[in-house]
Amino acid sequence: MTSMSARLSPPMKEISEIDGSADARSSRIFIHCALISCILMQRFGLVFGQSIVFFSLPAFAGLLAWMIFTGRATIRSRVALYYLICGSCFLLSALVALVYPDNRTGLSLLSLTAIAINYTLFLIGPNRRFDGREVFKIFIFYCRICAVFGILQYLIQFGGIRIFSFTKTLPFLSPFLVETRFAFNPILHYGSSLLRSNGMFLLEAATFSKLLVWAIAVEFFILKQWKFLPVYAIAYLFSYSGTGLLCLLLTLPIYALFDKRAARPIILFGVAMMILVGAIAVALPQQFASLAGRATEVQSEGSSGYARYIAQFGAIGAVASETRSIIGFGPGATDRASFYTPGSGNAAMKLYIDYGVIGLIAFSAFLVAAVKGHGRALLAILSLVTYQFGGGNLLFSPLIVLMALLCVWSTMPDEPRSKDVQ
Repeated sequence: MTSMSARLSPPMKEISEIDGSADARSSRIFIHCALISCILMQRFGLVFGQSIVFFSLPAFAGLLAWMIFTGRATIRSRVALYYLICGSCFLLSALVALVYPDNRTGLSLLSLTAIAINYTLFLIGPNRRFDGREVFKIFIFYCRICAVFGILQYLIQFGGIRIFSFTKTLPFLSPFLVETRFAFNPILHYGSSLLRSNGMFLLEAATFSKLLVWAIAVEFFILKQWKFLPVYAIAYLFSYSGTGLLCLLLTLPIYALFDKRAARPIILFGVAMMILVGAIAVALPQQFASLAGRATEVQSEGSSGYARYIAQFGAIGAVASETRSIIGFGPGATDRASFYTPGSGNAAMKLYIDYGVIGLIAFSAFLVAAVKGHGRALLAILSLVTYQFGGGNLLFSPLIVLMALLCVWSTMPDEPRSKDVQ
């Protein structure tokens, strides 16, 4: 019997090694394709009336189907339960809005459908056959590409070469681009001919700044690498956007509360950033002053900062005292409301007005359950802060895909291969 086992052992080992190699290769293909769809092809999609279908949404859905079909993914039952509870609350709000419409707002069942489809991406997670240890390394690879191209993009405009818009640079792609719905031609300020860097492939300069902050967090706190931080800092400076920095500054103290071991890395990070900021302020004083000056734009009505962080309170105040705010005014009500200021639609405000206090609480519980994971507190917090304060992210599929990939499909470098994620 022993000799029989010995004769069978080598072939079984070879089969196991082949399966492991196939799993690793498939995992890397999955990660590369997902990141290409939500980063390098972020501008691609189709426009249907007022709605946008980003390329990253069907691309990632197809990748998830592949993982399920090949046995490398599983349904996250606990997250699915939260999803069903949230969906029930949203349907109740839609039903009430259909029966008792409010003449100050409109209704769009397509908005509810879009939310339902986008957030099914969190219902599937990796099992033991998926190797999530490569997620961060591959993510950093694409972030570095964007950072380098973003710096070059900014500098070569002084030589008369401007590549800030695919619509203008490659007009034959226009039917498949959604960038015209965003600030794709980001001038530095009114009357200026200088354009802010958007990382070449990203939709807006603010989106570029958020990606750079995610890259900095992964490089420094997870991969424990320093050497590329100056490149990120220079690329961030050329974006002239305060959004990413704001999200990072809000994230770090919250992270320190959740993980006592984070105090020392955060202090080291703060020292490194102070040195970098000082060096950049001396080397590039004009660019640094322009970026620093954007901190005061929230006080100016009509600015993007004012719309994003101040004007929202006017819309919230218009309905806060009404009993109807408990269940909301129905899907799509915010964007069609007479009291809505364009550009002020952050996720929490839209959920509150559309689906009420109950819907907002139910969705928040679902999203927290969807992104939290062992050892990834920093990424979960950063993703939630960016989601809320980045502006307009409720149906921004590229960010939703990136959140799912980094918070659900990743495995910390010092951990074994992925377990079944619930």
